[in-house]
Amino acid sequence: MPKYKNLSPKLIEGFLDKMLGKIITKKAEKHIKDISKKDPKLGNILQRANKVAKEGEKYLKSMSKDDREKYMDDIYKSYGY
Repeated sequence: MPKYKNLSPKLIEGFLDKMLGKIITKKAEKHIKDISKKDPKLGNILQRANKVAKEGEKYLKSMSKDDREKYMDDIYKSYGY
């Protein structure tokens, strides 16, 4: 008999977060492209903002897990969470 992985809610949520996040990212890029055709100045601003967000995510992914968790805890504490 095959052994199946136990599908925990955390595993399912992680999968859905990744899948929906990709869909939303692609939709946002499409809308930015459409906006760029109608208003090039606003489109350029949105493209730069999107690029900076990606660089921020890349930086956070490059950190070790412990450093990233400590950093995020410090950020949440500074906002009073």
